[in-house]
Amino acid sequence: MRTKLILTTAALGVASSLGATAQVYSVNAVGYINVTIPAGGLKIVANQLNTGGNTINEVLPEAPDGVIVYKYTPEAGFVTIQRVFGEWSAGSETLNPGDGFFVSAPAGDTDLTLTFVGEVPQGNLEVELSEGLNLVGSPVPQAGALSEDLEFPGEDGDFIYQWDDETQAYVTTQFVFGEWLPSEPQVAVGEGFFVSKASDGSWTRQFSVNP
Repeated sequence: MRTKLILTTAALGVASSLGATAQVYSVNAVGYINVTIPAGGLKIVANQLNTGGNTINEVLPEAPDGVIVYKYTPEAGFVTIQRVFGEWSAGSETLNPGDGFFVSAPAGDTDLTLTFVGEVPQGNLEVELSEGLNLVGSPVPQAGALSEDLEFPGEDGDFIYQWDDETQAYVTTQFVFGEWLPSEPQVAVGEGFFVSKASDGSWTRQFSVNP
C-alpha cells in the first residue's frame, strides 16, 4: 500500500536533494548503462538504449526475482510488472528509449544494479509529452542540465518531479517566467522523472555519437 501511495502522488511529494547515479560505457554506437537501486527502495529509471523490440524481456533479461517495474502512461496510469521464477509477468511490455519507469528493488543488505545493453539512439529523436503527468527520461545516455544540455523544451507552468534515492521522495522544480526555479534540474544517465505539462507537446533531439 505504501508503494502505491508513493507512486500515485507524484505532484505532491517534495524533498531536498537528488541522489541518482549511473554509468555509461560506449564503443561507437553500442554500449551499456549500469543503474543502482537502493535495497528495498524505489528509483525512477529511464531506458536509453535500443535492444531488439525494447520489450522488458529484452531490456532487462537478467533482473533477479523480486524486482518490480511500474510503467506509467497518462491514459492508463501504472502497470505493475513483476519478476517471478526468472520471468516477467508482462514481458511483452515495452520500455523504449525516453520511457521512464519506477523500479522497486527487493529488500536486503545489497543494492540492486541493473544493466542495460544496446545501441545508442541517433538521428531525429522524439519523446511525446501529453497534457498532465508524463514519466519520461532523456532518449539518449547523456547527463547534464535538463534544458541547456539535454534540450528539454521548458515552458511556463511546467513542473519536474525527480526522485531522491536517499529520502525516497520527490524533488520539485518549476519553470516560471522563462527559467527553472529554484534551479535548473540536473539529470543523470539512466534517470527518469515526471514532467507535468499544461498542454500536449514533444521533446525532440537531433543526436549523434560523433562530434
